[in-house]
Parts: sequence; structure tokens; C-alpha cells
Amino acid sequence: MRGYPRNRLTDRSSASPVVTKTARSRGYTISYEDAGVGQVIVLITGATMSAADWGDAGYVDLLADDRRVLSVDPLGNGLSDKPRDPDAYGWPEAAGDVLAVMDAADVDRAVLWGYSRGGRLAAALAAENPDRAAALIVHDSELDDVARGAPIQAYVAALMAGDFGPMWAEFGFSEDDRRYDEEVNDPQALGALWAALRRSGSTIDIGRIVAPALVIKAGDDDLGLAETLAESLDAELKVMPGLNHLEAFSRLDLVVPIVGKFLEPLGL
Repeated sequence: MRGYPRNRLTDRSSASPVVTKTARSRGYTISYEDAGVGQVIVLITGATMSAADWGDAGYVDLLADDRRVLSVDPLGNGLSDKPRDPDAYGWPEAAGDVLAVMDAADVDRAVLWGYSRGGRLAAALAAENPDRAAALIVHDSELDDVARGAPIQAYVAALMAGDFGPMWAEFGFSEDDRRYDEEVNDPQALGALWAALRRSGSTIDIGRIVAPALVIKAGDDDLGLAETLAESLDAELKVMPGLNHLEAFSRLDLVVPIVGKFLEPLGL
């Protein structure tokens, strides 16, 4: 399976062989891609994405040149199981699925890099298991507290009923991306995934995160929460001016150098 059309490079080299593997967590199958050798980076996608997006955007080829890269399909995404029950995506259990991937891959510690919803998963894992995080990269994601029982958004309720339509009105997906989304995603699983955050609530104990951290944020968004998060993590905040949320992922020509400058002094 390949990722979003917007992330596909015509000159993708596929220099690093990628192997798709699975782990078991809480009775579910979690899929991940494994490439390269060396210090491990775990890449965690956004809510409607798949592990293939990291490869199609070019991240894996660049990173796996001298590192081992595990690209994870969180529960509900990509090739992983897609239950339609919001209880399956509760917090912090959903982050524990990523830990199961690390265990299956025989990885003790890794750089945890999450984009969008993946940033929340990465941070939750770093907070719940601080000894397993060598570093944390929160890539265009906000870790604000979500109250238990908070109202579910209208587009999420529609997804749970099997209707993608209101999500298209909410977010700026291209026609190609919409067709891809409807082909590879189960709308009811996506709805359950998002609903779980409000049904169970989510509070990440930032104080438990001891790994060095980097916060990357698109400049077109409100920077208030990102600034607060960076201060709480004692992290550097890197803003990418003029980019929106989707571009903050696809512009790896900007993102990878930022991450490289962060990891190099750490020996990672």
C-alpha cells in the first residue's frame, strides 16, 4: 500500500529496502515498516495516514541511510486492524501499541517522532515509558488536555455513521487525496479513533517526559499552544513560516534538516 497522493515523489529512489512486519498488542495486529540499520527512529503517522506516507514523502530514504527506521500504522490506520469501537482507542493504551512494535522489533530505546495525532501518541509513550524514549519530536501536533466526555465534533459523528462528507468540508484535502482516503480508510474506524480522545479524555503528563524534545510547527497555525508546549518540555520550537498543517509534513526538504540539527548533538 502506498500513501497519500500529495506525498508521492516521482523520483522516489527506494534506496533502502523496506519490510512490512506486524506486532500484537491488546489482541490487535499492528503493522509497521522496517528499514535500515543503526540508531532507531520510530515514525508515527497522523489520524488518516499510513506508514507508507513516510516512505512516499521521502523520509525513509533519507533517514535509513544511517539509521533504522520503524514506520508505524497506529491502530485504525494503514494495514493495522481497524476496530469500530471507540473503547479500542483509549488513552494511554493506544500509545502502548507503539511500544508493542518496539518490543516486537527488539528495540529498547528510540527516537519517537510523531506527526499530527502521531505526536500525541509519541508524547504519551514518552511520558508513560520515559526509559524507552531517546528523544521526542512533536511534529505539528498539540498536546493540550482533552476533557473526558467532551462533545464529539459533527464530522466525527458523521464518520461513525459511515459518512466521509463532513470531514471533507472540515479539512482541505485534494480530490485525489479524498479518493485515496475513501479507498484505504474505514470511516467508522476513523470516527471511533477520534471519538475515543473525547470519550476517554487525554492528559499527557509532560513532567514525566525526560527525553530531549523538539517541537515543529506550521507557521500558518496559531502558535500559542506550541509555544506553551515547547516551554513545558524545555524544548526548542521550530516554526515553518507560510506552511499549513499538510505542508508541514510534505516539505521534508525543510523538516529533515531541522531534525538533523536537533539529533546530531545528541549522538542520535
